[in-house]
Amino acid sequence: MPTRARKTKRAKTKRMTKPARKVTVKQAKKSAGKRTAKNATKKGRKAAKKISKNVVTKKSSARKAVKRSKGAVLAGKAPNAPSGKPETPTARTAWRISPEISRSVLKIDIWKKGYLKIEYLKVYRTGWIVVDQKPDLAEYNPEEGVDIFEEFEFDEHELYDGSEEASIVANELPAEERQRLLALSEAELADEGWTLESVTRFRGPLVVEQVG
Repeated sequence: MPTRARKTKRAKTKRMTKPARKVTVKQAKKSAGKRTAKNATKKGRKAAKKISKNVVTKKSSARKAVKRSKGAVLAGKAPNAPSGKPETPTARTAWRISPEISRSVLKIDIWKKGYLKIEYLKVYRTGWIVVDQKPDLAEYNPEEGVDIFEEFEFDEHELYDGSEEASIVANELPAEERQRLLALSEAELADEGWTLESVTRFRGPLVVEQVG
């Protein structure tokens, strides 16, 4: 009789798993330190990038501000100048006084030395002065006229087309001496001890007109 082969059951082998490696406290601390250092390095890199980006942004903004300032200076504008129209200065009110009739401006130069006197009379075709306030001419006498340097305060004046009309020397002097004195210049008269007083008068009707 044929013999049956015995089926042998292969013993199931249990799969052996490697035992978990024990981690010591020292190794855990070392590993945690490495992770902390790695994380710190990553954070440091991110912070450095952020700072670098902020610096670049600030530099860029500063350069733009400098360019705008330079552009404003080249254009003749002050940087950060307030917008709007410039304030217009208040107009100054002024009044011009002049004689109405031609040849009514008289200039008299009076040279004095002791009791002696020499007068030079010069007549101008016209002239004017400019004052800050409208003058009160209620008591003005046209025949007598007015000494403009004594009665008014002004910064501007002008006399036109003057011509000498007369020269008067004291009669107490001999004719030759009178002729010699009339031939002297102002500087020469001053050198001989003569002093000068000058009067400029407007006579006749006056014209007052606003010019400012």
